[in-house]
Amino acid sequence: MALQTSRRTTLTALALLTGLTALSAGAWGLSKWSPFTDEPPPVMWPDNVQPVADYVERATGLEFERPIRFEFVGDTAAYAARVATPNDGRPSETPEVDDAIGRALGLWAGDVSLAAAAAQYVGGAPFPSTWISDDNLVVINADDEQTELSPYANAELSLLLTQVLDDQLFHVVDRALTADTQQSYQSVLGLAVGHALWVHEAYIADLGQADTADYDRAYRERVQAYAQQITDVPPAYSALRSSGQQLGPVFVAALMEENPALVARAFATDFPEALDQLSLPTGKYLRPDPLEPITDPPTPRGGQQVYTGQVGPVGFYLLASTGFPVTDALTAADGWGNDRYTAYTLDGLVCLDWHLIADSSDDADRMEAALNGWASARPPTSKALVGRDGTNLYASVCDPGTEARQLTPTGVAISQYFGRANQMAERIDFTGKPAVAECTAVTTFGRFTFTELITPNPQLDLAAELKQIEQDCVAQSS
Repeated sequence: MALQTSRRTTLTALALLTGLTALSAGAWGLSKWSPFTDEPPPVMWPDNVQPVADYVERATGLEFERPIRFEFVGDTAAYAARVATPNDGRPSETPEVDDAIGRALGLWAGDVSLAAAAAQYVGGAPFPSTWISDDNLVVINADDEQTELSPYANAELSLLLTQVLDDQLFHVVDRALTADTQQSYQSVLGLAVGHALWVHEAYIADLGQADTADYDRAYRERVQAYAQQITDVPPAYSALRSSGQQLGPVFVAALMEENPALVARAFATDFPEALDQLSLPTGKYLRPDPLEPITDPPTPRGGQQVYTGQVGPVGFYLLASTGFPVTDALTAADGWGNDRYTAYTLDGLVCLDWHLIADSSDDADRMEAALNGWASARPPTSKALVGRDGTNLYASVCDPGTEARQLTPTGVAISQYFGRANQMAERIDFTGKPAVAECTAVTTFGRFTFTELITPNPQLDLAAELKQIEQDCVAQSS
């Protein structure tokens, strides 16, 4: 659970499997003004990269500042060896504690190894192009610059070059590496991935019919291989690892509809602080909702501190979903204002003390109920306790051990959180009104479970219910 990140790991996080939500194309409309500077050297591109680079500049309204080196490796095995990541960042100094903290929180159970999960998560066949930032190098799985790239390879290259462009202009990788909290780190990556996916999906939408069919075929193969690759990864770990990627596109879509210049401002001067701002862009970012000031809980007498950390709103939802209805857990998680925990060992046990702050008294009521549900679902050996003082919430819990049986977040519960983001993105694209789309998605997923929304029920006129929800949200926004 501790933040362990290397530069290469950051790039891997930026290149995770792309999402399914299609967003409309557009432009930032950002003009750059750089007086009294020398004319930069022209940026030259390999022949088979030039069309994609041109597309990225047109779609974003931005220009690459400096040249990028390219290397072509046609042999698939040689390419995989060339771009392989040696390991998933710096090895944790406390792997057993990391595993135990997840069990204590109820995110996973049994003899889970986060190191093994991380290796599975980033393993598998590499993408057809890879950016090695330290060397200012893009490596492409092709014989040379005259080799025609497939529609899938071109689409992935559009995503990668957008990341390179954003890093040139806004130093995204350095911002991620210097992030002081896990939430800040994930939010930086979420913004970057969200923008790259926005360009990527626009590129796909502009493909011809034959190229679209070719892309879809290759994409399905990649998704199937990836699903098999992470079969043994705990669902909660996968959800936490990919949360920025899942939420970034809806954040970028909302800002684009409000004013394309807001995306540039987010990169340049106003990075989101936490994932709740990505998941609720109009309610918590465009309408500013800064993080509440908070300090790390003290280590109890006799305990030995291991590290401090942050669970975040997604993590809060996941653990709350184990002992509370998912609709209510999601509503409660939206009231998250900040949190910090201190992990320590005491009497041979790995434990943590956790301090959370809610956005309001009503939010604290919901979060307290969710925490009590979570605590009641923990094994007795977890010794889970919950307390409250105003909008401050407190919890203490210990690792129940690898033999303890306990409820952990399910795939259906995870779909509740990210399904809401997908619906929000779709409604933003359809209506062009981020506030209405957010209100509609929040109300819908606060009232219905993901299962109810995808399962036919003759007793429920779901279409009428959803239409009424959206009409009510339109009325509220007017």
